[in-house]
Amino acid sequence: MRILSDSEIAALIGEAKPLPPNWQTRLRPRPKANAQFEQRELDIPISGGRRFKIVIKKSILNLFDFSIILMFQDTDGSEFRLTRYNGRHSSRHSNKWEKMRDLPNSQFEPAFHIHVATERYQQASLKIDGYAEVTDMYNDYPSALEAFLSGCCFQRDDPAQKRLL
Repeated sequence: MRILSDSEIAALIGEAKPLPPNWQTRLRPRPKANAQFEQRELDIPISGGRRFKIVIKKSILNLFDFSIILMFQDTDGSEFRLTRYNGRHSSRHSNKWEKMRDLPNSQFEPAFHIHVATERYQQASLKIDGYAEVTDMYNDYPSALEAFLSGCCFQRDDPAQKRLL
């Protein structure tokens, strides 16, 4: 699998992505069999054979434990996790690349946070989106979804759709 550069990652996240009609219903999470979470995926085809995908995972037991993920599927079928808007789950987060180098921001306590894919994590054979930073852009799932859609350049045709139900 090829390594995405930081500029490619930024361009992919910043690319305009049209949401399909009825996207809110199609993104409503559903319980997984024998699991303590709900999940849903929504494919977003883009011209040229490339695709994006939104993946949502929400804990049934903890309203603040969720992930909203932007995936990119290249024309060769390779998938890359570009960003994750995470809730405040119960464990501490470690930025492994920074921790190995004793750099600041190598760890933080449970908090709302955003993961972003980086070239350096790929080169170090770490999870592509292993780097994360604490955020105050959202404080629950609905506001995280709104921040995600805005931050990842999703386009909504109907102004009435901008309100989340």
